[in-house]
Amino acid sequence: MSTPLESIAAGETAYVFFDLETTGLTPKRDRIIEIAALRFDRASGELDSFQTLVKPDRAIPAFVRAMTGLDDAAFASAPEAKSALSDFFAFVGDDPLVAYNIGFDHAFLVAEAEREGLSAPLTTVCAMRFAQSRVKDVANHRLETVAKALDCPRPRARRAMEDCLTGLTVFEKALEL
Repeated sequence: MSTPLESIAAGETAYVFFDLETTGLTPKRDRIIEIAALRFDRASGELDSFQTLVKPDRAIPAFVRAMTGLDDAAFASAPEAKSALSDFFAFVGDDPLVAYNIGFDHAFLVAEAEREGLSAPLTTVCAMRFAQSRVKDVANHRLETVAKALDCPRPRARRAMEDCLTGLTVFEKALEL
């Protein structure tokens, strides 16, 4: 039986690359405020996307406003966490989840899902760990550094979909190394 990474590399399964924006760094205390995801099927080249803001239960901290450009008003018509997560989990289906530094994003998914009485998908692949095994001679393996080393375009915006696009490109280029 192959691992999720082996299945992805062989083009045997589609995967969902995702990224989150949050109110802070602690999954048990902070909340998800944005989810972006790209489902990619390596065999067909088919790409599908998912993106939503998530209504937080608190004001957006100043450092998050400065980083993302999202302020409290941006969430006026955003869905509540349970609805946003349910829609995201339906989008993911049985596909493996991939993220750059999966530990951070997946911990937030699990914590938020538990608060809402949901179960987060468990099949995950860490694109950063994979890049560490393939991309050598870089100062660090932050997404920005690896994207530059692999000549991937890096948008200036710090939003979930932009990071998702960069992460997917980095992951795909690392798969080809």
